[in-house]
This record gives sequence, structure tokens and C-alpha cells, in this order.
Amino acid sequence: MGTIYVDYRGRADVPAMVVGGMTVVERVLREAARDGADRAVVHGEIPALPPLGLAVEVRGASEAAPADARPIEGATIAGVTISDEDSRRRASRALWRTCRRPHDGLGDKYVIRAISTRISRALCRLGATPNQVTVANIVIGLAACAVVVAGTQAALIAAGALMFAQVVLDSCDGELARIRFMHSRLGMILDNGSDDLIDNLFLAMLAIGVGGIWAPIGVAAALGRGFSAAMIHVDVARRGKAGDILAFRWFFDAEGEQLADRFETKGSVAGTIRAFGRRDLYVLVWAASCMGGLPQIGLALSIALSTVYFCLAIAHLVVMRGR
Repeated sequence: MGTIYVDYRGRADVPAMVVGGMTVVERVLREAARDGADRAVVHGEIPALPPLGLAVEVRGASEAAPADARPIEGATIAGVTISDEDSRRRASRALWRTCRRPHDGLGDKYVIRAISTRISRALCRLGATPNQVTVANIVIGLAACAVVVAGTQAALIAAGALMFAQVVLDSCDGELARIRFMHSRLGMILDNGSDDLIDNLFLAMLAIGVGGIWAPIGVAAALGRGFSAAMIHVDVARRGKAGDILAFRWFFDAEGEQLADRFETKGSVAGTIRAFGRRDLYVLVWAASCMGGLPQIGLALSIALSTVYFCLAIAHLVVMRGR
């Protein structure tokens, strides 16, 4: 992408307006750096900038525009051109709507995003980082595991509420990372690794809390799902993508298949069944079944999913060894 050029002359107020926790000019330049620009020339007065991953040259109003740069629009965020406070608010709302991704699961699409994006906006105003939210999320998830093992009605309700909070916050850290350009390998490892730990521990503790035949079956299912999760994490780590579980490809996945193709339900029966294997939906089932006094529903779903994942992991290892 090389050098880009942004002209703020005649729009003195726009560069300093804040959208999604950072100034307009910072967001525009960060997006340019993400898209491959290594140098930016800016005309007009702008606020002080942190390190952005590209060199920034600010020219005075009377200086010539660069001849070798590609001009970009410096006042447009998420498709909204900002000129005043009203358009700034519209740009902010449009920006947060971009957190809804094409490959969102049914739980994210219909329940979680409506709540998580509102929380993320508040966290963004407070200056919270994605890793801080992830750590809080881990504490909440472990608290749910510690509570649910008691197996009482009160414990189940509390654990269900905690897991609901956990799965909502699990979206918040990713939303903050995208909006604030704060992606990191550590954050990805913490986020995805803790999800697997909490999910398998919660399943085991819930089974023990319910008791009876559920206890040994649930613990065995958690161990089986843990084996599958460990296989996935080891595979992506060996390929230099530690923590990026979406980079994992099952033996039956088509080469070059996009995330939207892998996870879109397309309204089909098979797609809807596959959606229940995604965390955003099965954790909602856990939360609802525990708070509703029917934890066996969540247990049955989790045991079935764990069995499928364990069998898939064994089949994957056998097939890939054969290849």
C-alpha cells in the first residue's frame, strides 16, 4: 500500500473527535497500517498520536500535497462520514455493529452480541484492555465451576448466572481487541485456552453436583473433550499459530474454506445441529438449564458433544497419520 495521504484542511475539529475510544485520525491511520501502509502524510492540525506502526509526516496548510501518495478519506469511519457530533455518534454506532461477524453462531447472533457490544462500549470508555477482560472472565468462569459442584438449587442458579456472564464477557474481550486494535498472541492463547479449561471443568463439576450416574459419565466426557481440545491446541502451536484455534482444520474440512462457510448454518438441519457444537450456544444452554432447574438438559447436550469431539479427534489423528 506504500504511502497514504490524508487531508484535514478545513475540517479542524474532525481529527480530534473520538470514536470507539480513539481519535478519528488515529483510527484512520491504524486502519491504513493494518491494510499495509508504511507511511502517512497528513495535511492539517491533528492531536498527538501514539506509535501506530507507520511513519507519520504532518504538513502545514500551505505545504504541497505529496505526489507519490494515495489519498484516502480521513473522516469516514465504518462507512459514515463525520462532520459534526451527530455524525460522530452515528459512526460510533456503525463501528460497534462491525463486531457482528458473518460467522457468528446462533447464540452470538440472537442473544450475546446485543448485550456484549453495549458492555464493550462502556469498557472502552473506561480504558479496559482485552486481556484485563479475559482475566476477569477466567475468574468468573472458575467461580461458576466452584459453585456448581454443590449441586443445590441455589448453587445451580448462581452457576448458571455466572456462566451467562462469562459467555457474554467472552465476546467483549474480542470486541475490544478489534475496536481498539489490541490483538495479541498472548490474548488469543489466554482467551481460547481458558475457554477450553472452563468448559471441561464446568462439565465435570456440574456432573458431580447433579450426582448419580451423571457423575462418572460427565467426568469421562470432560476428559474426552479435553483430549480433543489439547489436540487442536498442539496442532496450531506446531504450525506457529498458538492459540488460534480457528486455524485448525479437521480432516474433512475443504482446503481454502472460509470461516463463514464453515460456521454458517444456512438454515439447514445439519447446519443448525453443528451450531450446537459452538461455545456461544452450548454455554447458553448450560446457563438456561441450570437456572431453570433442569441441569440434566445441559449435561446431556455436553456429553453428546464431548463424545462427538472425542471420536472426531481419534479419527482425525488416524486419517492425518495415514496421509
